[in-house]
Amino acid sequence: VQEKMARSISYVTSSQLLSLHRRPNLAIVDVRDDERSYDGHIAGSLHFASDAFSERIPNLIQAVKGKDTLVFHCALSQVRGPKCARRLADYLAGLKEDSGIQNIMVLERGYNGWEASGRPMLGRASIALFLGTLGKIYRLFGWEYRKPERAPPACPIKPSANKTMNKVSPYSIYVPVIVPFMIQWPCQCLILVVNYYFKLRLAIKELDALLVRAS
Repeated sequence: VQEKMARSISYVTSSQLLSLHRRPNLAIVDVRDDERSYDGHIAGSLHFASDAFSERIPNLIQAVKGKDTLVFHCALSQVRGPKCARRLADYLAGLKEDSGIQNIMVLERGYNGWEASGRPMLGRASIALFLGTLGKIYRLFGWEYRKPERAPPACPIKPSANKTMNKVSPYSIYVPVIVPFMIQWPCQCLILVVNYYFKLRLAIKELDALLVRAS
């Protein structure tokens, strides 16, 4: 009976999830891919990227042991979120043993809707600090910083050329282009390295758990 209940997928609003997501029996599953690294995420959510979700369903079931309600989301919860929720429901329907998962839900409007409604999230503070600092550096040199719609930006500057006697100074052309790359890309690489470091730690922890169970 419980597995039949798991095949039914319902939707939950951001307001409803806010009042529920601290409950110990609920897990939030983020199936976004790389954008989670720079768009931030819901506090306490588990990351199971959609591109490898089917292969990692057994890992997900192990990660949510003791929880009976799973809430899936992607950026907008229009394609990836509902699709992964359905894949899990189909997988559970074929299991002989009871997984303990009784409710599978999808967050309406996804992470973007959660963020737009002012709900708590993690990961944006460091990005905001980085962009703010970069903007100050640009203004210090008299450059214009255009905040990108999505990270990582390409070369978000518009140099203000100094024209003297109808001639453009080489400094005003090359320095505003080269220096931002020297400042910006190492910082972005550092953010990616830290992110993959924590992913590696999580993978090692999962591997250790598998080895313990196997022994």
